Amino acid sequence: MLTQIKTFKGNALALELTGTFTEVDEQLMVQLFEEKLNEGSEYVNLLLKVKDLSVMRHMDLKALMEGEIWGFKHFGKMGRCAVVAESDIIKDVVKVENKALHLANSAFEEKYFETAQLDEALKFISPEE
Repeated sequence: MLTQIKTFKGNALALELTGTFTEVDEQLMVQLFEEKLNEGSEYVNLLLKVKDLSVMRHMDLKALMEGEIWGFKHFGKMGRCAVVAESDIIKDVVKVENKALHLANSAFEEKYFETAQLDEALKFISPEE
């Protein structure tokens, strides 16, 4: 289930994924992202909080694939991305993604935060708030 952790006036979204990820969740993420773009944001900064990789076991494969396809199509509109978790694997993936994906989108910057650093992660995606 995807829930919004905090709402922002600017270009930031803060979401938490718990349990399952369904088509409804995928549609909600697209809707929230597009609302930010429609408000005039050039880039959308995203915080995604997950417990660990256990969320992968309960994902709806169709929803995951649709979300990934949509994400690839709109990657040029991504700004800062904060991943909040407690997982060394996720931490390592974020490091690699940050370096590789920044080459395709110079506005993209991805950073890993541990759960205790949630406030710091929120400031990373929305420094003015």
